[in-house]
Amino acid sequence: MASSNKSSSKKKSDTCVNIEIKDFIEIGNDVNIDEILPLWTKEQEEMVSLIITDVDQIEQPIQYIAGLDISFAKSNDQAVASMVIFDYTTLNIVAKISIYCVIKIPYIPGYLAFRETPIFMKLIEIQKQHCPQLTPQVILIDGNGVWHPRRVGSASHFGLLSGIPCFGVSKNVLNVDSITRFKLQELLTEKAPDIDQYIEVLDDSGNVLGLAYNVTGSVKNAVYISVGHKITLTTALHIFQLVTQYRICEPIRQADLLSRQLVANIS
Repeated sequence: MASSNKSSSKKKSDTCVNIEIKDFIEIGNDVNIDEILPLWTKEQEEMVSLIITDVDQIEQPIQYIAGLDISFAKSNDQAVASMVIFDYTTLNIVAKISIYCVIKIPYIPGYLAFRETPIFMKLIEIQKQHCPQLTPQVILIDGNGVWHPRRVGSASHFGLLSGIPCFGVSKNVLNVDSITRFKLQELLTEKAPDIDQYIEVLDDSGNVLGLAYNVTGSVKNAVYISVGHKITLTTALHIFQLVTQYRICEPIRQADLLSRQLVANIS
C-alpha cells in the first residue's frame, strides 16, 4: 500500500512530496549466515576495483542531495528505511520517502551493506517511480565507504549498485588495520581539538580511509567521513560542511528522525 501526498508551506518552491510504502517488504528471509559470509567476502573483494574515488562523476549542476537511514523496532525484526531529499541550493526538504520492511539478516560488522543496501535500492526505485524529477545527484549514507576492512563499506556498495555518487558519514569508528576509536581520539586531541577541525585518516599502507571530523569541539563526538563511489574526498568534505549544522549532517539526521518516528508506531 503506497500513500503519497503533498504538503506545502507559504512558497510553492517549498512543496514536499511525502511517500510511505506501508506493505512490509521482507529482506533475507532464507539467508544462512555461515554459508553466505564467504560469498559476501568474495563479492566485496571483487567490487573493490570498480570503486571510483579519484574523480568526481557527479551530474552538474547539483540540484538535489539525499540522506538515507534505517531504524529498527526494539521488539522484533521490523524496520523503516527513509530517504530525505534536499534542494541543494536552498537546503529545503523536497521529498520524504519511507518503506516498512522486515529484515532477517543480523548485523555483522563489515557486512552491513548486505543488510541495508537491498532496502536502500528499493527506496531509489520508489523515488524514481513517484518523483523522478527529484533524483539526487549525491547521496549521503549513515555508514562507511572505503573506510572498511576490505575497502567496500555500505556507501561504496550502494554507490556501485545504484550508480549514484555517494559517501558515508558514520558516528562510530570502524576499526581498520591499526585504526581504533582511542587512537583517533588521541590524534584529534593533538591535531584537531576545536570545532570544525579534522584530520585525514590513513590505513597501515598509507592509503586514505577518510576524515575524522570534529563537528562539536568534543573529540568523543567526532564523525567519520569516507568516500563511497564516484566522488572525491575533497568534494564529499565540501558537501558535508555545507549541510552540517549539528553533529549529524542534515540529510542523514532528517532521514534518521523520520525513520525513528515511523518505526516507533510499529514497535
